[in-house]
Parts: sequence; structure tokens; C-alpha cells
Amino acid sequence: MAIMNNNVSRTIRFLIISDFFLFFAVGLLAPIYAVFVLEHIENRLEVIGYAVACYWVMRVLMVIPISRLMDRIKGERDEYSFMVAGTFLIAIVPLFYTIASHPWHIYLLQIINGLAYSMAVPAWRIIFTNHIDKKIVGFEWSLEDVGVGIATASSAALGALIADKFGFNILFGIITFFGIISATILLTLGKSKRDIIKALMRDKSDRAPLKLDSFK
Repeated sequence: MAIMNNNVSRTIRFLIISDFFLFFAVGLLAPIYAVFVLEHIENRLEVIGYAVACYWVMRVLMVIPISRLMDRIKGERDEYSFMVAGTFLIAIVPLFYTIASHPWHIYLLQIINGLAYSMAVPAWRIIFTNHIDKKIVGFEWSLEDVGVGIATASSAALGALIADKFGFNILFGIITFFGIISATILLTLGKSKRDIIKALMRDKSDRAPLKLDSFK
């Protein structure tokens, strides 16, 4: 993103760019998820409701224990590991929709998705918060919001177009592709330079306030 100036740290850049690709991937399906369920799984509205409930129940149940575990472990390698693992899991779950044929398949995948987000989201927030520049807190959070907004807006219509022209299986493959890009960027964050890992281990007392929003 050209809008990122030299004051934005490398870690923050990687996190924002990774989130851009992740939300682009998620946004491809989100507006038409109900259509997929009704046309390919079972034509009952309650299946959609149960599927969404499965996701949120798992996420609510697991996010606090996982977050507490990360709080107990010194340093940020645990947060980094949860973030990468969770993002990869989010990326590959859509592939299994291609072989889903019964409602319980959807429920199981939503449960796995809820677990994946419980791993990735708090870990991402912690690392972002720890490395945000206190002098430009609003600017860096606004970059995240802008990236998420652009990704979600651009993918919403595109996902419907792809599903209509090529079918949902192709769409799921594309979603996984962009999700893996997101996870790979996070891997690059850890492997590109040793000083990045050292930065991830810095003192947690030197941080900017955490910002919560409706996206993550």
C-alpha cells in the first residue's frame, strides 16, 4: 500500500497486508454463503442459522482459554505461532466445502473455522498492539481499517460473479489461494530477518492501547 510511509514499522506493514488478503478471501464468500448452503447442502433456512451458531459458539468458548494461554507464555512466539496456524486453518477450510454434502459437514467446518479464528484473531491483535507506534496509533489502525474495507468491498461483488460464472468449487479454490497468501506473508514476517523475531520478543509493557472493532 503506497499510503504506508516510512514511519510504519515492517511488522505492522506485514500484518496489514496479510489481513488485506485474508479479508479479501473471506469477503468472496461471505455475501453468498447462504446461497451456497441452500443450493448445495439443504434448502432449509435453519441450516444456515445453525451453521453460524456453530461458528460463534466455538469461537466464544475457545477465544478466552487460548488468549489466557498466550498471556501466560512469555514473549510473542506463541502469539506468532497461533496467528500463523490459525490463518492457515482459515485458508484451507473452504476447500472442504467442495466435498460437503450434508448439514453436519457444514456444522463441523464452521466449528473448525471458529477454532481457527479463536487462534488467529487475538494473536494478531496482540502482536499488532505490541508493535504499533504510539505516535501514530490512529494512523496505523486507520490503515488496517482501510485495507479491510477495500478488501471486503472489492471481493463482495467479485465472489458472486465467480460463483455465478464458474461455480462454487472454483470460488472455494480461489478463496483458499488468497488465504494461503495471507498466511505465507505472516511466515515471511518470521523468516525474512532475525530482527523481526527479536522484535516479536520485546517487552510487552512497551505497547500502545488495544483497539477492538467489528471486523476481527
